[in-house]
Amino acid sequence: MKFKRTSVLLFMILTLCACQKKVECVTKMKFDKSLWLKNQKRDCYRDREKMLYDFLDTHKIKGLKYSEIEKLLGSEKIETTSHSKYIIYTVTTKKDSTIDQKYSKELIIFLDRDSIAQSYMVSLRDKNDK
Repeated sequence: MKFKRTSVLLFMILTLCACQKKVECVTKMKFDKSLWLKNQKRDCYRDREKMLYDFLDTHKIKGLKYSEIEKLLGSEKIETTSHSKYIIYTVTTKKDSTIDQKYSKELIIFLDRDSIAQSYMVSLRDKNDK
């Protein structure tokens, strides 16, 4: 009886572990505006991933005007679709052995028609995810 219960418990744990998505382990770093902007100019996002969550924890994005966001994170072109406006900040990218992008993380800030931030999301794209 004990063996059966232990087996079922072990099976449930293994099933849960197998179904979990990969967990990101990123060393956190305090948000540094000058380093964030410096990385943008060189198209090198090495430290942005480390600073992202500190930025999100310490800055209220919702309600900021585009000009205020631009002062904090740098200028990016406002993208528009038929029903939305948004800004995309590249946080990190990794390429495989070809020139194809393998993995990317972006901070997407959604704006209203007056270019005021309404919400945001962190987008992960992995070429290997199907």
